[in-house]
Amino acid sequence: MKVQFPGTPTSVNLSRLQPRPEPTKSFQEHLREALREVDQLQHQSDVALSKLLTGEIEFHDAMITVEKANLALQLTMAIRTKLIEAYQDIMRMQV
Repeated sequence: MKVQFPGTPTSVNLSRLQPRPEPTKSFQEHLREALREVDQLQHQSDVALSKLLTGEIEFHDAMITVEKANLALQLTMAIRTKLIEAYQDIMRMQV
């Protein structure tokens, strides 16, 4: 007697088991893209503050833009700190 549990596959789809293609972007390219995005957010923040001073946008809209840029910069600095710590740990290892 064959036991079949509900929800279990009866056959395996081998087409899904094909090897994945190599990534198209290197780590350096991803890092560069992320830093460009942070820089762009900083620029948008500066523009929003200028528009706030001239009265073109509301205070809360400017503060949302400034906080997005601030959070992105804080995250970037935290990642940088962790990378430096990891590098220092590797350099302290004895071979």
